[in-house]
Amino acid sequence: MIFRKVSDLFGMGKQRRIEQFKNALRDVMAKGEIAPDDMSMLSGLQIELKLKDEDVKKAFKEIFREEVEKSIADGVLTLEEQVRLDNLRRILNLSDEDIQEELEIISEMIILRDLEKGKMPEVPREQAEEYLILTSDEVCHCLVRAALLEAVRKRETGRYYGFSFRVARGVYFRTGRYTLPKVTEELQKVDEGLLAVTNKRFIFIGERRSIEVPLRNILSVELFQDSFSVHRKRKTKREYFVVNRPKLIASILHAAAKKALEESVKRRRRRTVTES
Repeated sequence: MIFRKVSDLFGMGKQRRIEQFKNALRDVMAKGEIAPDDMSMLSGLQIELKLKDEDVKKAFKEIFREEVEKSIADGVLTLEEQVRLDNLRRILNLSDEDIQEELEIISEMIILRDLEKGKMPEVPREQAEEYLILTSDEVCHCLVRAALLEAVRKRETGRYYGFSFRVARGVYFRTGRYTLPKVTEELQKVDEGLLAVTNKRFIFIGERRSIEVPLRNILSVELFQDSFSVHRKRKTKREYFVVNRPKLIASILHAAAKKALEESVKRRRRRTVTES
């Protein structure tokens, strides 16, 4: 018990030293770009605070995470913010492995920024054709693992709660209450597989079910916290897809479907002009 208390105090003391180091780094960053003299000062502070290299690495990673969160707090990552994060990563000597989660967030924000400008991401054709058969003019915009969910309707019968008393032959007096029948819906996983969005189709290839929908048949895409739903023509029920980075995948599908619809409208107009 005594050893545990001493160990806890030591851990708290170390954490306070790390936090002091982080505060010094924040002060340096507040002045602008980190200079070589600033890094020398931080190295001296590390020795003074008796911090190991792994402690400093932890502090650098936490500071970088803070800066990423501040940069995307408004839902947008500007080019200037992207450059500043790249420079900070280089100065702090952080590898891809050190900040893997943060790099995924940055990549997502960059793609979302490009989508706003009408630029679609592209999966290398060789990679896409390992799973899909593409036409010569077809481009794959995303290819991810997904789970397919559908709403299943459940009906609960009405129930009576209480007691019955016989007052005459064939006549009973009932006390209590009766609940009406109730119909509810819940999402159930139907299948798992690959989800793809191309410039022509929305595709899901599962173990038991496959879906192939021309983008012009996509009516709406709705985003949820861990998934998104698709409503398409001639399909009464929505289909739900659980994916990693649902906002990114839903945004790619929405942008691709919108672009396909606009191109379809342009073709019809050209055809009408030609025929007239």
